[in-house]
Amino acid sequence: MANGKKKGGGLFNRIMLGKEKSEGYARASLPSNRWELFWDIFKGRFGKLVIINLLMLLFFIPVFGLLLIRFIAMANYGAMYPFNQCFGIGYQAIPDLVGFSENIVFTVNMATYLLLPICAIIAAFGLAGGCYVIRNMVWTEGIFVANDFWRGIKLNIKPMILIALTYSLFFYTATISSSFASYASVSGVIPGWVGTLVEVLSYVMLFFVTMVALHAMAMSVTYNLSFFSLIRNGIVMTIGLLPQNIFFIALGLVAFLGLLLGGIFMGFSVIILVLFGFSLFLLVWTNYCQWAYDKFVNDKVPGAQKNKGIYEKIKESDSGALKQYKAQLVLASRSSLSSKPIKPITDDELKVAELPTSFNRNDIVKLNESKRAIYEDHERYVEEHKNDPEFQPTEEEKALEVQKDERAKRIEKAKKELAKRNKK
Repeated sequence: MANGKKKGGGLFNRIMLGKEKSEGYARASLPSNRWELFWDIFKGRFGKLVIINLLMLLFFIPVFGLLLIRFIAMANYGAMYPFNQCFGIGYQAIPDLVGFSENIVFTVNMATYLLLPICAIIAAFGLAGGCYVIRNMVWTEGIFVANDFWRGIKLNIKPMILIALTYSLFFYTATISSSFASYASVSGVIPGWVGTLVEVLSYVMLFFVTMVALHAMAMSVTYNLSFFSLIRNGIVMTIGLLPQNIFFIALGLVAFLGLLLGGIFMGFSVIILVLFGFSLFLLVWTNYCQWAYDKFVNDKVPGAQKNKGIYEKIKESDSGALKQYKAQLVLASRSSLSSKPIKPITDDELKVAELPTSFNRNDIVKLNESKRAIYEDHERYVEEHKNDPEFQPTEEEKALEVQKDERAKRIEKAKKELAKRNKK
């Protein structure tokens, strides 16, 4: 009964906070590639993905509200202007309606999207927490969803706000440029091909900036970089991995496809987006970015650990790796005492003084003196025999000792880097 009560009483905590960190994630049970890692997280931590998605949606409410205001404004303008009304019955016939609809789109976009930077700043709080928790999932670290979400906001809110604010300004510029070019070309202010070119360039620029922003968000929760370094590295990753970027963005946006199909598909898509659509996209993108960092970045970052969350299986054909692994085991099992001279216990004159049943201070002094005599005698023996051949390390042991020291230095650097990140 006690166990049953504990199990039932902790249900809410397990759903909201998750199990204790690293539970059930022994290294041998980890997936061996990124595809397996994605499926392992999706099926094993689906409930956490739903909670993360709902937490992020709370901060995206202003963005959705702004889009709703834009939709209502478009509908009102459409009702006010006589595009399809019966001319002559309460409406005067307008001889030319060319450019009216384009002008409405331009006017509404210019007015409503002015509030987008403010909405983007609020959304940045949700992105900071969501990206941080998803990153911990990809690293197969145990997570407490609510606690880690707020911790992610605390650690990453500054760069995330700057990224979101910069992206909103580019979005506003691209949208206004596209809608104005459409209006100007239809109205005859500029040639049609010029308007089409401006629209295409605006959408291409917006797509490029979107990829840069996504890479910057992923790097902001992985490395301790300045805002300008995030943007610069985001541009490099966007250009250098353009085909892969397009593929994984499209893969992550599969849940949004129903919005374009309409009908019943739109209903299913809305349900998916509310439950786990945004966290699913972040999972796909973060998992891909960690692969890219392992392949192109982490070798150049001091102390960076590669393939976090991935279990690299050792093949029998990899004799070099097996040999090095076995050699490291030998070095680890080799006691420091086995490489040092140890004096045999043969001296009868060196004994530890025994305390009588009733002892005084002098008896304690004698005990300490006998211990010190034994220690000093042993040190003399070690000094006399330390150069004996049987106590000298082999060349292989010397090389392994050097490797051990270098590994200890790398671990110390990694600890310092981690301490800097935690201070941030």
